[in-house]
Amino acid sequence: MKEGFHDHKSPVYFRFEKVIAIVTIASVLSIVLESVHSLLFLHPVFLLIEWSSVLFFTLEYFGRVLTTKRKWHYIFSFWGIVDVLAVLPTYLHLGNFTFLKSVRILRVLRLVRLLRLIKVIRMYTETIHGVGSEEEANKQNIRIYFFTLATCIMLSGSVLYAIEHNQPAYENIPKAMLQGAKILVGGLAISLPQTIAGEIVVVVIRFIGLALFGLLIAIVGGALHQLIFGDKKK
Repeated sequence: MKEGFHDHKSPVYFRFEKVIAIVTIASVLSIVLESVHSLLFLHPVFLLIEWSSVLFFTLEYFGRVLTTKRKWHYIFSFWGIVDVLAVLPTYLHLGNFTFLKSVRILRVLRLVRLLRLIKVIRMYTETIHGVGSEEEANKQNIRIYFFTLATCIMLSGSVLYAIEHNQPAYENIPKAMLQGAKILVGGLAISLPQTIAGEIVVVVIRFIGLALFGLLIAIVGGALHQLIFGDKKK
């Protein structure tokens, strides 16, 4: 079991990470669609996905704790805290914690788990295909870029929904994701937030958009260099 959690060179590790990726994406899509009022009739399906993923993530968390040598280091690390906060709101929702039910929105932190998949995608690609040429490296960078962009759009939309859901433009996560995408690319008309927290989030999203634009320029530059000057083997 230990190699499935920590051995990056083990086939078991990549198979397990694929399962984690599938469960994470299914859970994230469920959270996104659950916020759409017209899909309330699918609530039993969303509930099933929610509890199935939460139980899976709980077992994964304890598996990582039990198999790692530096247990406290993982528990109080960034990913350890995210893993706990991503499932804790669902468990709190079981009880009659009226004053705590608002923290259920912290489930959107589960989206941050998608960022962990970027590292897995890179390691998997290098293991299967290798990175022996500029062309292969450029293809890998393009895949990572679009996955990062999609993750940032989902994160920005979820945060804007959590803060500005009283506005029609942010009444559900898909609509908020559209606004977040407009903010990321910049220069497009958007429905501006009405709260100070929302305005701060918009500023942060614009900075992330600039960083992603710089990454895109670097990728395009690498592709053009490979196209003009040819492949350069390492």
